[in-house]
Amino acid sequence: LFGATIGEEILRLKSRYMNQPETIGKIQQLSQEYLDQIYFLIEEREKFSMLVHLIKKEQPVLGIVFCSTRHLADAVSRNLKMQGVNAQVIHGGLSQNKRLQVLDNFHKGKTLILVATELAARGLDIKNVSHIFNYNLPKNSEDYIHRVGRTARAGSQGKAITLLAPSDYDSMRAIEGRYPIKVARAEREEFIQVP
Repeated sequence: LFGATIGEEILRLKSRYMNQPETIGKIQQLSQEYLDQIYFLIEEREKFSMLVHLIKKEQPVLGIVFCSTRHLADAVSRNLKMQGVNAQVIHGGLSQNKRLQVLDNFHKGKTLILVATELAARGLDIKNVSHIFNYNLPKNSEDYIHRVGRTARAGSQGKAITLLAPSDYDSMRAIEGRYPIKVARAEREEFIQVP
């Protein structure tokens, strides 16, 4: 069995069907020197306004906003466009042709912000992503590592920003408990409330 990650389902298959298997692996690490990870404590109702503020302040070369559901990704993408942000959505509910078109626009820099579900966290080779915005944290802590691993690649600097609402606290504790990462708390900034 070969894979970038071996999840729980694969481990169960391994235990059930393999006789004394040997595991060869590499400890999963994030390059702390190139990746700046921060979080803002925020209320759920303030997330979108803070996201707009941070995108405009940070001015990412290319950025990915990760959302927990397709419905939320659609809404965030639609509302970012209404705020003048060059954004497109990608998730499993789109046709293959539409997903390829969205990715092509992103690769060519025609789209600056990709609003995505976990679909974009694994298996996509996207270069020059300077910023990751976690609108929600994933329930699976390994998915967080895949998300932030979309930036700070091949010696480039990157930034992962998490909008941490009370509904995300358990997920953050699980991530910090499983991985030796440093996610610094950022001081709250003033931002304009947008519809």
